[in-house]
Amino acid sequence: MAIIEITADLDHAGPTPVEVPLPAGMALPTGSLRLVEEGGSLTVPAQADGDTLVALLPGVRAGMRSRFRLESVSVAPAGVKLREEGPTRLAIVLPDGVFTVYNYEFGPKEPKPFFYPVLGPGGKAVTRNFPMKDVEGEDKDHPHHRSFWTAYGDVNGVDDWSQEAKHGYQKPVKILDKKEGATFGGFTATNLWTSEDEKPLLDERRTIRVYNAGPDRRLLDYEVEFIAAYGDVTYGETKEGGVLAFRVASSMDGKRGGRLENSNGGVGEKEVWGKGAAWLDYSGTVDGQTLALGMMDHPGNLNHPCYWHARDYGLVGTNPFAQAAFDKTRPMRGHTQKKGEKLLFKYRVLIHKGTAKEGKMEEAYHAWIQGPKGKVSG
Repeated sequence: MAIIEITADLDHAGPTPVEVPLPAGMALPTGSLRLVEEGGSLTVPAQADGDTLVALLPGVRAGMRSRFRLESVSVAPAGVKLREEGPTRLAIVLPDGVFTVYNYEFGPKEPKPFFYPVLGPGGKAVTRNFPMKDVEGEDKDHPHHRSFWTAYGDVNGVDDWSQEAKHGYQKPVKILDKKEGATFGGFTATNLWTSEDEKPLLDERRTIRVYNAGPDRRLLDYEVEFIAAYGDVTYGETKEGGVLAFRVASSMDGKRGGRLENSNGGVGEKEVWGKGAAWLDYSGTVDGQTLALGMMDHPGNLNHPCYWHARDYGLVGTNPFAQAAFDKTRPMRGHTQKKGEKLLFKYRVLIHKGTAKEGKMEEAYHAWIQGPKGKVSG
């Protein structure tokens, strides 16, 4: 019987993922898995992901030193499912309903894939419907702001952010590595970024992992890898970009009473736009309830902490490349990726109730970066 030891140095009251490296050749019990605490009352689902075991703890306490038995269960608990909703739509479904749908139809009017809708606690939409759907009272600006997406405005001189004349494309290639389970669900999608005339610029892999974190929050990890497969790639100096980008629901906009706040204590667009920060939280009212999109930048990312393209009209995106575009007193930066190189960005997103303080964003960030550790001990 395998024994898993889990330790933690920091407190975190919310659901906290832990990854346990598995020794090469280790045979796991068949069927669905769970961790059962020895001498305690905690039992949590667990799920294999390649050479890693992933569990979602309901919270951790500083000084935690616990041993768990790894067991199989005959009946799998409700978890995260994937559901095809047509030839170019893949839904991620939590036990309490759809969380989001990956839309990857391709054509002149659909130049890049995106996630829409994005539904927070209670099934409330935390991203704007336009341009996918016309809803009364929503702003109709910036049609390229499609709910939750990845893009950049200067890739070898090609505009892969807007949908203006001569913009670039992200051509969907394949959906692979689909995962479902009691702990998490998700997939990897590959895309080819091209110029207007379909000249290849780079290959891209994006991976989303959505955790089964309960009805009061949504927790996901999002990774984007750029692969310079066709030659050097230069990401130019422009504010127009978001490797991780959201357009929040119009009712959450800063100009309508929403609140932008970052890890440095900055509040409002003037204090967060174009500033480097480890995390940014955008909260506002949705159907009478305060909800928030909290976004975190990993310390291993290029030019961490990233600059944030965050606006009172509802846009927020991570920009790891630009510098002078936000602050004219700073030198030009940009970044050139040599042919054959890979460039990986990691983000965590917490959709929570209340403001950044109420959602414990600072605590959630450190639970990600300095979170619990696990190892197989027997």
